[in-house]
Amino acid sequence: MWSLSLTIFAFEPIKPSKATLDSNVGEMEVKMSLLDDGSWKLTSILDGGSIVRREESEVFELIDNKIKPINYRFNQRILFRRSKASADFDWKEKKLSYIENKDSGVIELYKNILGPSSASLQLRLDFRELKEGNIPEEISYDVYWKGLIKKRTYDISKVKESVETPLGTFEAYKVSRKFSETSDRSQIFWLAPSLDFSVIKIYDKNDREIEIKIKEFEEIS
Repeated sequence: MWSLSLTIFAFEPIKPSKATLDSNVGEMEVKMSLLDDGSWKLTSILDGGSIVRREESEVFELIDNKIKPINYRFNQRILFRRSKASADFDWKEKKLSYIENKDSGVIELYKNILGPSSASLQLRLDFRELKEGNIPEEISYDVYWKGLIKKRTYDISKVKESVETPLGTFEAYKVSRKFSETSDRSQIFWLAPSLDFSVIKIYDKNDREIEIKIKEFEEIS
């Protein structure tokens, strides 16, 4: 169906928080939690009732503004079709072990690889560090996805757009993920500088069109 990493919370550099989002397929909750060992866990749950339910989580360390993923988990149900995936990052042995439904394998792990959920979070961290005057027109990351390491590139519009959400109206940068010229796939993020470059809206087109907007936000202890 679709895969998103939803990073809609305030942090300096990161604070535990929870956001609620509206979409045309159901309500989503996104939570950032600080674990006892000092690592972080990003969790998103989409509840579309009997039609769709999607749960995604990624545990990672944050070192000098760079995300270092530890593990990733994914479960999805669309009607009667189910999908399940996981990835474990062994940085000492430089190996990544994965499961994709009935397939499994091990691939080589090298520096600065991101997990499926952490690419857009790293994008936001980089926006914060670069500040508005230095934001580039394009940025790329190496990202694990479905048994492979892939280059994920984003086009950045340097002219901000006015975006309406249930939380309010914000000026935001439009960031479009690049796909092949023959692909109908589309994924667009809007990042609001006034909310510390939070992702306030996502449009995703794959099997169907999905639009997600931030609705509520709270810091949690």
